[in-house]
Amino acid sequence: MADQIVFYHFNDVYHVNQPTLLSRFAYDFRQKGNAITVCSGDALGPSLESSMLKGEHIIPILNHLDIDIACYGNHDFDFGEDRLNELSALCNFPFLLSNAFHPSGKLLAAAKEYVIREHLGYRIGFFGLAGTDWPSNCQHLPLGTIIGDPVEAAVRISRILKEQENVDLVVAVTHMRLEEDLLVSEGCPLVDLILGGHDHDIVVQGDKLAVINDDAIGRIRIVKSGTDFRSYSVVRVPVHRVEGKVELGIIQVHHERDLSLVPQHPEDPDIPNLISSLHQHITSISSKPLFYAGCPLDGRGSVIRTSETNLGNLLADVVRAYYNTDIAFVNSGSIRCDRIIPEGVLSMRDVVGMFSCTHQILPFGNVLVVKRVSAQALLRALENSVSDSRTDGRFLQLSGMSIEVDFGRPEGSRILRVTVGEKNIFPSSSLDYFFNVAMSSFIADGFDGYTCFSGSDAETLISVEGAMTDTGIMLEILEEPPEELTFEHIARSRKAVFADGGRELPLIKPEIERRIVVV
Repeated sequence: MADQIVFYHFNDVYHVNQPTLLSRFAYDFRQKGNAITVCSGDALGPSLESSMLKGEHIIPILNHLDIDIACYGNHDFDFGEDRLNELSALCNFPFLLSNAFHPSGKLLAAAKEYVIREHLGYRIGFFGLAGTDWPSNCQHLPLGTIIGDPVEAAVRISRILKEQENVDLVVAVTHMRLEEDLLVSEGCPLVDLILGGHDHDIVVQGDKLAVINDDAIGRIRIVKSGTDFRSYSVVRVPVHRVEGKVELGIIQVHHERDLSLVPQHPEDPDIPNLISSLHQHITSISSKPLFYAGCPLDGRGSVIRTSETNLGNLLADVVRAYYNTDIAFVNSGSIRCDRIIPEGVLSMRDVVGMFSCTHQILPFGNVLVVKRVSAQALLRALENSVSDSRTDGRFLQLSGMSIEVDFGRPEGSRILRVTVGEKNIFPSSSLDYFFNVAMSSFIADGFDGYTCFSGSDAETLISVEGAMTDTGIMLEILEEPPEELTFEHIARSRKAVFADGGRELPLIKPEIERRIVVV
């Protein structure tokens, strides 16, 4: 008679601001019985909560879920390797990462190359794989990080597990794109099961045929389980011994798709207390002074949605310096304080909105991406910015460029001049230019009339997966970094916006610079 090894799997969980959803998720995992719980990375960031607590917000939740095995995800490095080492030491489970190295050959963040678990009389070997796209979408990987070929790593480690460690079952816990999971599945037959993350989809992959149903059965080798505590997978693997060798039966996968939609689902009674403690922690640090404003900062909605302001310049300059782009756009609808912020000390509470706070500068945690934009698309975007609908929040605050606009002209013909750096772009005999532009994912996806960014005239260079939030960037550069944190983008951002004021706190003193001239 066959035994059954059961895995509870989830991946890419960022937010802890939905208590009911999280309570339902935790209830199911606490009732898992004799199952193995696996997390495929990206739990420590990014989110507004993680920006404030540097990833510590979710540690009590993860420990409460009784996780057995996890692998690192790219966003787990959002606060640097040293911070990740601190956070992983607080977890009650090991982290795997088998193909990500320092130049010295040492694995990143004290990761385990592989782990072996005895379960129901069987030896199960686990190892972790990073995607080769990590260096392009993770701002804080250690300098010189080497991501080894996932297939080569899988072949090498699975052989060690099978031939030297005598395991019965090999499980790859991965944080890479489905295309690379497929390559491992096809190129490494010794891997029995791949439990993956990075993609935020629910995926079951067997024999090259994706089956996206709540239940699936077959020769399944790849499973991904969605995102953000909304869904998880239960993978049942029948095993039995035949003449001393272990054989796998037909695998069954069940997906819980969206726990928020399940009527009258039981809830874990401990989650409300854990979230309450999190709120108290955030409240206790939210009054921490971050910087000194050397002048009033104009964030009035009626002004910032129609004209250049010094607060808009500050935010746009931070984003451009952080990503080192030619241009940065900050759509005015993302700036919500609606007041003149007086000269003086500003705290974390002033910068971000959290748990029903009001009047913060950046309450939404907008994701900031980078696109390579043609001059034609740039001009269309600027015309949209100064259209009659500008007061709905689409009006752009600018960095790296200046414009002249005549609001008396018809829509679509109001931009009179565009200069990027020292280069006159419009009017010009040629619009054959391209620029790297940082912007919110909201307008990059074509919302607020910015359809020019969602077509062929705007190639994505940094996607949502590799992006930072506006609040995350602001907190990162405003908080004094530890001495060993020497990331170039942080130093560049601080240099761009800090004035030399001789104060204990960083001094900012942004000005109106005629970036938007109304004629």
